[in-house]
Amino acid sequence: MLEGLERLVELQRVDDELTALEEENGAVPARRTRIAEARAASEQNLAGARAALESAEAGQRQAEATLQEQESLLQRLEGQQFQVKSNEAYTALLHEMDQARQAISDCETRILEAMEAIESARAALRSAEEGARSSAVQLAAEEKALDAREQELVREIAAVRERRGALCAQIEAELLARYAKIASSRRPAVVLVSEEMCLGCRVDIPPQSYIEIRRGERVITCGNCHRILVHEEKLSASAAS
Repeated sequence: MLEGLERLVELQRVDDELTALEEENGAVPARRTRIAEARAASEQNLAGARAALESAEAGQRQAEATLQEQESLLQRLEGQQFQVKSNEAYTALLHEMDQARQAISDCETRILEAMEAIESARAALRSAEEGARSSAVQLAAEEKALDAREQELVREIAAVRERRGALCAQIEAELLARYAKIASSRRPAVVLVSEEMCLGCRVDIPPQSYIEIRRGERVITCGNCHRILVHEEKLSASAAS
């Protein structure tokens, strides 16, 4: 029976290894999603920087076009100064000229602001382009490493499952079924006993049960957590022999 318990302990180690590998493999899609999201965010940031530059340049062009219109208007109004025949018309003309001059001043201010915005947008675009290049290299490397690790995980999982199958074939069916039932509800299913205590739930073992555990002649489970108990000294002595 002790040999069977030793194999259960080894099976548990294999199951823990298999669980860890399967969990890592199961996390691969989420890691791929994170890479895709990071790539999309980088591209979106770059697109936003380009759009900001285009908007600033369009603002400058619009202000320049309006400036030309107002300058042409002012020139026409100035040419009409000597054609008006009444003070009232002259006053109205002067008012229109003042409005045109104010519009010209506003356009010049807008052009200066647009030029500053363009300079800032170009700097932001250069930064975004540099960041996008760096991000692309990094994400490509991460993706390549993930591809390699995924292939490695598939091989490792297959190898551990094969090892597990060979190990299960060496364990009595009844003992294996008992282990599987416990493992389905709590892990680990097999725990060591040290100084008359279950190391799974830290509860003391009754003296008679402790004696039987030390003998290793039959399967004893913890009365509290119901895990299979193995005495650490027996296991160590068996491994050393």
